[in-house]
Amino acid sequence: MNKLITFFRESSLARFLIPSGLLFMIFGVIFLVININNQDYVKTEATVSKVELEQEAYIDSVGDMVEATYKVSIKYTVDGTNYEEELGGLSQYKIGDKMTIYYNPSNPNQITQTKSLIIPVVIIISGLAAFVGGIISGMNAIKRYKKMRNQEKEWSNAK
Repeated sequence: MNKLITFFRESSLARFLIPSGLLFMIFGVIFLVININNQDYVKTEATVSKVELEQEAYIDSVGDMVEATYKVSIKYTVDGTNYEEELGGLSQYKIGDKMTIYYNPSNPNQITQTKSLIIPVVIIISGLAAFVGGIISGMNAIKRYKKMRNQEKEWSNAK
């Protein structure tokens, strides 16, 4: 059997996990930096003023139901000044619903829905686990490849 093909077959998991883990870690670090920069944002309550369907619900190729997403306009007040912003990709809200948001005190037009650092840390840890798993899988693939090569040498010497 072609040794290169064998090595590629044996290392497929590692070739998937290592780059995936790196991408998860990079995304998690970027998300973490953004959330750290949002830590001074101030909590306030906003009221939903408008709701538009963004994406209808559908059944994906696997047969799972994907919920509809909505674009929501919200109104909130900071120091007596009224603001209105749009948020997309949300589950269904009704006009008049209350929503907790966080705004930048130096620019109240900048808002976010969360300041949690837990999600980016979980993403980073998941990426690290995938990366380490990929390295272990790669090392095991190299061991299997060497074992197979040694076995082929033994067979060829036995003739």
